[in-house]
Amino acid sequence: MNYHTATLVIEGPEGLIEAEATFAIDAAWSSHRNAGGYRGLDWINSCELSEWVFDGRKQTRATAVALAGEFDIERQENLAMIEWRETASQNEADEYADYRYGMAAE
Repeated sequence: MNYHTATLVIEGPEGLIEAEATFAIDAAWSSHRNAGGYRGLDWINSCELSEWVFDGRKQTRATAVALAGEFDIERQENLAMIEWRETASQNEADEYADYRYGMAAE
């Protein structure tokens, strides 16, 4: 499981809520390393809001759905998935490069 932190935006009765949220992303990575030495992203199975923080307390996906509706939460989950996908492969490459550098330094 992969995790991505992003902002959850909910239009509540008291106004706009912008909260830090964690999204759980089930993605399949290649089992083989490419020519650059790092793994590639094969596909993403799902992305789901795991938790979000409001007023210092962790909230559930169900609470977000109750406030904003299923459609809006699914839309934000899709946005988080796209945001994560844009950086996931580069992050994997960077981590592999750091690993290789550390191995060479030893």
